[in-house]
Amino acid sequence: MSKSSTKRGVFTHTKGELAWTIAEHRSPSEAITLTRHLTDADEGRYELLGLVNECEVALYWDYFWNHVVAAGFNVDGVDDLARDVPEEIRYAGREDYFAEVDLDDWDWIHPRHQWRAE
Repeated sequence: MSKSSTKRGVFTHTKGELAWTIAEHRSPSEAITLTRHLTDADEGRYELLGLVNECEVALYWDYFWNHVVAAGFNVDGVDDLARDVPEEIRYAGREDYFAEVDLDDWDWIHPRHQWRAE
């Protein structure tokens, strides 16, 4: 199996799992659109970490500010992720952030971080 098909398989699984979780908590009819918006924003500066608050809020890691951005999302897209952040809420890295949160309270954790909840 080529590397590209392996990556696509993992990506497809992630999108399916995310859509299923959104459908269970919010709207089955909008789950695919919401999933597309969330995964489209998961690139470059921002990394999707998970969903909280009955899948109403998406958490992204902002590599520029080294902090987590909590953003609402709907069928029109994800709220603005680029915000100025005070210096005091920066983290040394994602590991510091994850050490402070209880992942059991999250509705969905991106597969690349699910090992942190084990």
